[in-house]
Amino acid sequence: MRQEKVTILELEGGEVNILNAEKESVKLTKTGLFLCKAGSVTLTIDGTEYHMHKGSIIVYFSYSTLHIISHTANLKGTLIGANLETIQPMLYNVSNFNALFVIKQAPHQIISEAQQQALNQHINLLKQVASKAAEERLDTEPHPNRPVIEIARKQAELLSYSLMLEVLQCYTDVTPRGGSFTRKDEVLQKFVTQLYRHYRTQHEVRFYAEQQFLTTRYFSTIIKECSGKSPTQWIATALLVEARNMLSHTNMTIKEISDALTFPNQSYFGKWFKNLTTLSPLDFRKGKTEKNREEKNFIDVVQRGISYTEKSV
Repeated sequence: MRQEKVTILELEGGEVNILNAEKESVKLTKTGLFLCKAGSVTLTIDGTEYHMHKGSIIVYFSYSTLHIISHTANLKGTLIGANLETIQPMLYNVSNFNALFVIKQAPHQIISEAQQQALNQHINLLKQVASKAAEERLDTEPHPNRPVIEIARKQAELLSYSLMLEVLQCYTDVTPRGGSFTRKDEVLQKFVTQLYRHYRTQHEVRFYAEQQFLTTRYFSTIIKECSGKSPTQWIATALLVEARNMLSHTNMTIKEISDALTFPNQSYFGKWFKNLTTLSPLDFRKGKTEKNREEKNFIDVVQRGISYTEKSV
């Protein structure tokens, strides 16, 4: 079964164990937001407690730990989650990464009535288009309405991007804790910006360290400390997500994808991809299921690929 790129759920307080996070903490597999429309909920993300009520939003990231402490019976809200393959291409067009780092520091915000209405409009449009695109999604046979379905899929992508920009807009006037970024925050911010510009051609940590006039070891220590992931993991994640996207949504040959991502050759790319996903690029394109596709922590898969890469270099 094809995994949904974007999941939209309308939640109510009467539901039992939302996201299975009330009994115990859970690792989130998607990035997204929760818009509270009524009632209240108290939750923790990565150990920090937040109290939400009507008119507030919270953005959560993959690999974060969520625990719902309590919620009122009249809780209502919209939960949206998207996988990394959906979000990463959108980030290519985000020129100001400041909002992303502000969100990481202050994910919970009270938004205005106008911002609530704008988010709801985007969400409702996205739900309509997603519903239309899903009508024939599982049909693998030629269908006279296939062009219409493809248009709906593209509409959903554009609306998702527009929704992401609307969310970022809610954080543009937020002041980070402490009033400004620390030097380490700036290093991470610049790295993420440079990564999404250069990861297709620059796979070495040394390149990104030199951009900030830092030694590779010190640079790696900062990135790991601030993000929980090493620079190598960041690079491997970016490459793997883009490789999956190209295999799924383009007609490029595997050699062309390998060349576009600046791998030494097609054979190396194939071994690297299979080590991370348990599938060859061709099997992935055919729609075969990865053995570890449902793992809770995507980094575990990336780490296997990193180990392979380090042994091969």
